[in-house]
Amino acid sequence: MGVILKQKKRIFPVVIITIAACGLFAVNSGIRSNYGIMINAIIENSGVSYSTVSFVLAIAQLMYGIMSPVFGIISIKKSSAFVIRCGIILIVIGLLGVPFAKSIWMLILFLGILLPSGSGALSFGIIMGAITPKLTDKIAPTVSGIVTASSGIGSTIFSPLIQSLLIVSGLMGTMIFLSVPALILLPISIWIFYDKNKPLRHQEKKLEEKVSVLVVFKEAFHSRTYLLVTIAFFTCGFNMTIIETHLYSQIVSCGISKSTAAYAFSIYGIATMVGALLSGVLCSKLQMKNVLSALYGLRAIAVVLFLIAPKTILTVCVFIIVMGMTGNSTVPPTAGIVNKEFGSVRLSTLLGFSFFVHQIGSFFSSWFGGISILATKSYTLIWLVDVIFCTIAAILSFMIKDFHKQ
Repeated sequence: MGVILKQKKRIFPVVIITIAACGLFAVNSGIRSNYGIMINAIIENSGVSYSTVSFVLAIAQLMYGIMSPVFGIISIKKSSAFVIRCGIILIVIGLLGVPFAKSIWMLILFLGILLPSGSGALSFGIIMGAITPKLTDKIAPTVSGIVTASSGIGSTIFSPLIQSLLIVSGLMGTMIFLSVPALILLPISIWIFYDKNKPLRHQEKKLEEKVSVLVVFKEAFHSRTYLLVTIAFFTCGFNMTIIETHLYSQIVSCGISKSTAAYAFSIYGIATMVGALLSGVLCSKLQMKNVLSALYGLRAIAVVLFLIAPKTILTVCVFIIVMGMTGNSTVPPTAGIVNKEFGSVRLSTLLGFSFFVHQIGSFFSSWFGGISILATKSYTLIWLVDVIFCTIAAILSFMIKDFHKQ
């Protein structure tokens, strides 16, 4: 009986921390992934053109990619918990400021800088950097998968919610409503990430501060493991942006109705959640580099089969499920490998930079995809490039050194 009580005491804090982390990541992802739904309302409210809002959103994507590693650096000097609280405040200010933005400069400030900067402070690397020290090495990969999966839940819930709110209460009411869950998460984050061993952690933090950020990056860039996992993560961004930017149009161009294509993408969202959870579990049982290599390899095989297969509803759905299952599922092994190599304190910074490289892959995928489709009138070229990148990523991931399972 005593053993059972001890196990419950150990499990309960992990469950609470995981729920809090999922709440933070889900709310952040739900807001960040649904800017597109707000475009028309922002245009009507601000009086600016569609191209102007698109430009502001492009700045927002860039700022999100840049601020993730920047806040990772700040987390070394302060803490991941401090960064998370700053991020929540920035998100709330950005949300509440958008309805008052009546010019491009005000939109850039609130929608292009403050809001995405806050999202960058609540990126996956920052959140995992805050909770990983409270987890054992055995449970951390599973929790990582659960937190990754929560992004899909947030996006799924927020999409119809934002759409309905815009109709009922307009942009102002929508932004006020969206700021509520963020504000609720602020006291929760203060409570969850409060450290009872603050004096000890203060000493540990002082030791970490003796190592400059430049030294951290110097060590990382001299690490074969970090370079391999980061280069491979570029491919993840490249691959996922093809799916999120170009696949819908390709499906429709094959004669499949828009409603069916939209339904297929709802399956994709569910598959990303399942894949992330499964990846987290596998990373706690298998070598993470083998899991990562297999995920990239499966993407390459799936794309080749999709290119040669007839484009029916069945083949499209199977392809989307495989792409979803192998999409966000690369995050848990990537985060796990970086954590094993450099420790949880440096995880926020180094995973943030890896994600920045991921965003560069996304940028090139979106840009090159548009150019190649316009030039060739076909989606084949962009997919063939993706196959090459996924194959290279699978090989590079397999070359990562083994870590002893704890």
